[in-house]
Amino acid sequence: MDLEIVEAGILEELRTKSAAGSGVFRADRGELGVFEPEAAQQINALNFADLTLPDRLVDLLRRKKSVAVNWKEVRAAWIAPLRRLAEPEPHAALVERMSRALDERIGRPLDLVWAIQEIVTRALLPVVISGLIPRDVERIERDQTYKLTRLLTVEPAPDTFAKTLRAYSVQIGAGLVVRCELRGRAKKKRARRLDMTDPIVDLLPSLGMDRAVDAVTTVLTAIAGPPGAAAVCLAFELVRRPEWAERLGKELAAIPSDQLYSAPTRVAPETYRFVKEILRMWSPPLLLTRSARCPIHLGSEKLEPGERFFVSTYMTHHDPRLWREPDRFDPDRWLPGAPNGPSNGSHYVPFGWAPTSCIGAALGTAQLIFLCDLLCRRYRLEVDDPEAMSMVLSAVPLPQKFHGTIRRR
Repeated sequence: MDLEIVEAGILEELRTKSAAGSGVFRADRGELGVFEPEAAQQINALNFADLTLPDRLVDLLRRKKSVAVNWKEVRAAWIAPLRRLAEPEPHAALVERMSRALDERIGRPLDLVWAIQEIVTRALLPVVISGLIPRDVERIERDQTYKLTRLLTVEPAPDTFAKTLRAYSVQIGAGLVVRCELRGRAKKKRARRLDMTDPIVDLLPSLGMDRAVDAVTTVLTAIAGPPGAAAVCLAFELVRRPEWAERLGKELAAIPSDQLYSAPTRVAPETYRFVKEILRMWSPPLLLTRSARCPIHLGSEKLEPGERFFVSTYMTHHDPRLWREPDRFDPDRWLPGAPNGPSNGSHYVPFGWAPTSCIGAALGTAQLIFLCDLLCRRYRLEVDDPEAMSMVLSAVPLPQKFHGTIRRR
């Protein structure tokens, strides 16, 4: 089967310009494209050197300054729970949630893009905020569905006032759920739990409620897109490459579950290579648009506050100056000494650049390995017409005509 890739809009223009010259250039509309790896790292570091959070809403209304809090303090607070969430028991619970979601969809005709997105995203929800009553879970999931609808539509319809108002209403509803949970835990009316919401409770005195809600909803937004997009691409490649599905199934069948949940990247090296190649080949999101937060000097280029620039892990991962045969899917490029492997560690950045790189990278990688285990050993995807499948590059890599049924093996 030939893979048809249709590049969308600005990405196609930027890729053409990047291939014709250096990795730092001006796009037709004046934005700065920054696709050379070291330059991308540099501009991201310069732009986010000051990560002081905005003042609290209540203080803005009172025209006074809030207690200064750096976003790095919030990220640091998440390190301990994320480490505990990477232990065997939470990993097993994550797999159980994905397995239940797969079971709920067995035997039904499905848009597999939506199905895999929902399976992965909703399995991650208790990692961010747990212990919610069903009604509140539904309000969070409704907000995530709105976000996914935009993400998974190649050509979204123009926004209308009613549509925008509805989206804001749903978003506010999700925020109120987070606010109530934070307040309940702070007042000891709700149990403290192992999730990413709990450390924010301890930061409430300095953050204030509105900044605390923003911290949690930022993570909820983060799980409503890239993790599921990567998972969809993983499922897509397993269908396209049955020989790899067989290889991974054999490796994973020989690994006891407790070992897999303890150290997935170490005990399943072949599966780990497959996941790394998924993240290289189909890095979501494809393009990040940033506004300069301060004056930035990058070589001969200068950006004033408010001017836009682009960075793209996808462009870095597909640059022939950095990778041999970058458009060929080859998990074995990650074998030691492989001739088409990465020439430099800075050329592989699936989780972005410091200081704003994804703090959940390890958990996200583990979840994809666990999904491989589920799809290669316990379930299988029966696609209606494998020969008709193709890939469109939109906000994220988006398989087309990826419809079928989930079956138990």
